[in-house]
Amino acid sequence: MKFRIIKSGKKSPAENMAIDEAILNGVIAGTSPPTIRFYDWSPSTASIGYNQEVEKEIDFALLKKMGFGFVRRPTGGRLVLHDEEITYAVIVPTIEKFAGNVIDSYSEISRALAEGLRIMGVNVEFEKGNLSASHQRQNANPCFTSSSRYELTFERKKIVGSAQVRRENALLQHGSILLNHDQSKVAHLLPNLENKQREKLANFLAKKTISINQILDMKITFSDTVSCFIAGFKKKWNCDNFHISNKLTESEQIEVQKLIQIKYSQCKWNNRR
Repeated sequence: MKFRIIKSGKKSPAENMAIDEAILNGVIAGTSPPTIRFYDWSPSTASIGYNQEVEKEIDFALLKKMGFGFVRRPTGGRLVLHDEEITYAVIVPTIEKFAGNVIDSYSEISRALAEGLRIMGVNVEFEKGNLSASHQRQNANPCFTSSSRYELTFERKKIVGSAQVRRENALLQHGSILLNHDQSKVAHLLPNLENKQREKLANFLAKKTISINQILDMKITFSDTVSCFIAGFKKKWNCDNFHISNKLTESEQIEVQKLIQIKYSQCKWNNRR
């Protein structure tokens, strides 16, 4: 498979989700190549999964007070705070190594991410258990409170959280790789919690999650981590070809603007449940 690698840098919440979906639409149509994308968020952003009920997940007064953006993802999963992290997206046709089921593709992608982390000096473990469907649907249950099978942990603390959607002949998997912060701030975004409950959840999330720069003795930058992850994908998927092309195609750019305008910048989408 021939992969295009895109290093997007910081984008707005609406633009980040629109880019991922525009590439997915292009892969489905056969007009976009298999793509691995790395990006960050401006401002730091709380995102929720496709099926979540927004009023049960986010206190918008607290969100505004903390200066965070907000968007609903096209993928499933639960609440995530994107705050000084590396976000990755793998957008590919469901052929070759991705012809299997969801767990198979999670495994393929996780092994490449794990190799990137190993290159930068972080030796992670693969989560063995399965997260039940009912647990994933549980309200006010942030993504980083638990791990699904083949997600990555360091000393039992979660460092990567991922979500996937499949449409027709393609899949989009994207995820949060913690760089500078754990997920404890999430506790201060949830609605209907008393102060003691918030503090208890914040302490729990601090114990259950960890960032790359909480592990390494020498701090690593966003740019250097992306270089390590690219090297990890190349090593694990050494039968594939890779090229860096930081520009979207013209048709992708048009689709991005369309998706921003009609979907990801609109309350009708972001607050729809």
